[in-house]
Amino acid sequence: MSVARARRVVIAAVGSEFRRDDGAGPAVLDRLGGGAGGAEVLGTLASPLDLLGAWDGAELAIVVDAVAGGAEPGELHVVEVDLGAPPDGYALPASRASSHGLGVIEALRLARAQGSAPTRVVLVGIGGEDFSEGVGLSPSVSGAVERTARIVAELAGAAAAGARYGRGRAATLTTG
Repeated sequence: MSVARARRVVIAAVGSEFRRDDGAGPAVLDRLGGGAGGAEVLGTLASPLDLLGAWDGAELAIVVDAVAGGAEPGELHVVEVDLGAPPDGYALPASRASSHGLGVIEALRLARAQGSAPTRVVLVGIGGEDFSEGVGLSPSVSGAVERTARIVAELAGAAAAGARYGRGRAATLTTG
């Protein structure tokens, strides 16, 4: 008789609520209310490097962050990371400038080199427009929080049930 092993799904946000739209990820976690589809909510992290150790052994890690450049304010980008084959239209650079220092891609590369990376990583990015010091999201980003939380909950629930988002699949979603 075999025993089914529970799929560990983790959700984290990267960002600071004190840098306006950079607080999009934390706002999504607040909207989720501490849980989504049985996923473990890691909380808001100051740096993607804080994922190291926290996401070890996960089947799926969902990371929510605000993105600057290449995304309209409030626009959602959902990308399953495949370091070997970036999805069409998306480039995963060798090094990416991030307001957090090293980015999620670098943290994933480091975790893989250490043999401790999650099986899959899905990045959920919300296009931001104002990353200055201060609190409060811009109207476009604030309007995207509810929809982003629903998408994150759906991804987590599907993963817990054994479904796959689709390796290398990328989606750009507009608010509405």
